[in-house]
Parts: sequence; C-alpha cells; structure tokens
Amino acid sequence: MTHTTMTEALPPKDRRFDPSRTPVTEEAHQFIAEVMQRLSAAENRRKKRKAADQAIHESVLSALICDLVHRGSIEPTGWLTVELSKTALSTGKRRAPFMTEQFAVLVKSLAQPAVDVLELRVGDPHPYTGVRSTIRASEAFKTRVDDLGLDIEHFSRDPKLLGDPLELRSTKTKRLVNGKFAFIADKLPLPDSDRVTRMRDEMTAINAWIAGASLWWLGDFKADKIDVGQRALKRIFNNGSLDAGGRLYGGFWQYAKSALRMDSIIIDDQAVASLDFAQSALRMAYAQIGVEPPRGDLYAIWGLEGYRSETKKIVNALLSADTLPRRFPKGTRGEMPRSWKFERVLDAIQRYHAPIVSLFGSASGLRFMRDESEILIRTLRRLQSLGIVALPIHDCVLVGWSHRETAKRVMEESFHEVLGVIGVVEVEGRDWRKEMREREEGDTQGTRGKDDGGDNHSSPALPIVQPVFPFSRGHEVPLAGASE
Repeated sequence: MTHTTMTEALPPKDRRFDPSRTPVTEEAHQFIAEVMQRLSAAENRRKKRKAADQAIHESVLSALICDLVHRGSIEPTGWLTVELSKTALSTGKRRAPFMTEQFAVLVKSLAQPAVDVLELRVGDPHPYTGVRSTIRASEAFKTRVDDLGLDIEHFSRDPKLLGDPLELRSTKTKRLVNGKFAFIADKLPLPDSDRVTRMRDEMTAINAWIAGASLWWLGDFKADKIDVGQRALKRIFNNGSLDAGGRLYGGFWQYAKSALRMDSIIIDDQAVASLDFAQSALRMAYAQIGVEPPRGDLYAIWGLEGYRSETKKIVNALLSADTLPRRFPKGTRGEMPRSWKFERVLDAIQRYHAPIVSLFGSASGLRFMRDESEILIRTLRRLQSLGIVALPIHDCVLVGWSHRETAKRVMEESFHEVLGVIGVVEVEGRDWRKEMREREEGDTQGTRGKDDGGDNHSSPALPIVQPVFPFSRGHEVPLAGASE
C-alpha cells in the first residue's frame, strides 16, 4: 500500500499575483496577441477604447497572462491571489499603475466561457473569516501554453514594478484570518530621511548587480520549483523600527532546498562556496556587553553535550524573547530527554554564558538581525566593487568557488568594522565543477588510449552528469530587474 505524507497531500500555497511579469520572446508575445484577439471577439465592443485606456487594458492583460504561465510552470495546480475590490485598486493602494478598477473587470472577463483563459474563485470580504479571490490557468490555456512551449524562460520582470526594496513592518498582532488565529504585521510608511535614501540606494545597487549576474540552476527547475529570474531582494525591518530586523528576502536561492542548493547553483560557471558567520548571535551579544566570548564552539555547553542543534535553537530563542521563558520554547526540545526540565537546560546555558545573561529575555534578536544585515550589506557592496557576485542568505553568502577566500576576508573585515570584534567565518562546499572537468578529461584520455591501440587498465569512468539549464536555446536567464 502506498502512503501519502501530509506534506505531499497539501495543495500548493496561494501566491500573490505579480504585475511585474513581462514577455521577452516572440512566442510569448504571440500568445498574448492570441488571447487579446479572443477577448476582443467576446467583448464585441461598438466603440474603441481611448488610447490611454487601451494601453492600460493591454498592460493588465499582458501581466495576467505572463504570471499565469509562470505560476503554471512552477506549480501547475497553484492559484494566484488577486485584488478585485475598489479599495484595493484605488490610486493609493494599487500595486501597479495599470491595476485600476478595470483590472477586476478584465479578470472576470477572462473567466467567461467564451474566453476561457482562467478559473476564478471569488473571495469573501468578511473581516474575520473572509478569503481572497484567486485565479489560475484554465485547461484550454494550459494546452495552448504547452503547444507553444512557453515556460519561465519566456518572461522577465519590469524593474519599475518591483516596488520599494525597503519595507517597514509593525509589531505582529494576533488576528483571526480565514477562521484561524495568526500573528500578522502591517506594512508601515517609511520615514523620509537621508538614512532611508542611503539604504534604498544600497539595495537598488545590489539588486542591479545580482540581476545582471550569470546564474544557472543545475537540474530540473520545474521539479525543484526554481525560478532563476527571481532575484530582486527586499530589506524588511520589523516592530516599526529601522533598528530591528533588516534582513534581505526574495532571491530564489533563499527558497531552494538546502540539500540542492550547494550542488545546483552555478555562479559565473563555477560551483558555489557557502560562507557564514559561526555563532553570530552569541558573538554579537558578547560584543554588546564588551566581553570576549569563550573560545571554540559557543553552542558546545557543558552538560548539554550531544544536543548542539537543540542548544542553538534555545539560545537564539532566549535572545529573541521579550521575557525569560519558563518552559522549552516551541520547537526547541528536539531529542533532549523528556525527563529534563527546562530549568536544567537554562541553568547550564546561563552558567556557561554568564556575562550575557542580562540579554536573555530582552528581545535582542531583532537588534542583532539589524547588525547582521548591516554586515551583509557592507559585504555585498564591497564584493561588488571587486567584481564578485554574492548571493545573501541572512548571515551567509554564496560565491563562486574561486572567490571563497576573498569573500571570507571581506566578511571578517565587515564584521569587525560594524561590531568592533572578530567574527568567525566558516566555509563549506566543494569544487564539483572542477571534479566534473577532470573526470571528463580522464574519460577522453582513456578513449584516446584505446583508439591508439595501447593498453588501458584504468577503471571505468564514473558517469558524467551534464548541466541541464532551463533555457533550451542556450541563453542565460531573463534578468530580473534588468532593463531591456
């Protein structure tokens, strides 16, 4: 009997409609023209739209079609959430200039049987139990997409529609959403200040640099649910303060499964090295107190040997909590014996890290994230000045294998400049691209020896797995955020 896991049985999570998608190939433009013609025939308008209205109409239609194809390529059964209310599409709230009230009209028109472009599930606006309206491609739409061979390679993103690379969020509050309670933060306006302008300019420069980078994904991007064009990063601050949080989110490499990331991402035709700060939160805590941390692994605590992973989670929870926990924070007990009480673990941690006990339960975590993000921004900008592409993952960066030592030095310098203490950077990975080339050369030499009639006693070469890029015509990815 075949058993289906709960994770496999769950439908894909709805994704918000992305109005920044644009067509970049002849096939994509052809498909949009076909849909527009079918829609025009169904509308049977007596009067032509004004030029400005027609431009909006075509922009909306193009964006919808592009994102429907993109969604279907990554999640064939996935839905897109869309705004259909007048409030959400009002001048101050619309996410793109063309998302006027006519956006809702067009969405409903595309769901009509005569047009048959998309399926529409109209939402419920109830403030507590309401659900959002969602759309996905119709079966006829999918069939035509397959006929034309359309995929994510046929689309890019308009940099003008990617939004502000900075976002400020409020403190999370508990609310009832879709019949369930959830902690949600609201988006807040950013202050008009030189500081915000500087940070926005930094993010714009970083995004432009990554957008133009040579990035490939090795393997089946559909099965792995990877869009190498998803590169635009957003720096998100929390608790209504520019001094809390500030981490970078949005790059495809951040959402790739960790088991695939190191063996699938290629930067400038190189395997990647992963560099991250060892025990960064604890080192930042010691830096704030002004005391040198213990030598060695800061999570290797006396009395808790063999439970490093659990200890790390508990220590970070202690630094993030606004009060000192009295029981194991959610998801931290792990494999620790059930007979152990939290007081035992807390006592061991407090004795080992006595100098920073005052920071436990002080909500320092988001402040440390702010320092961490400053270090990462400084690292990214400095590597950019050296011509090195780096992909950030919170307190870690991915770089091409040949740049790992330079990146390590830059990260350590940036850590010291921001915090005034020495940071420890760990490097992981292997140059599997070099290994592939060496095996290919060995295989070629062995074949040549046989052709020359010489003896060949070498073992059979291991099978070589060639890179399979998601671009059948051999070109690189459409640049996310790059100008046409």
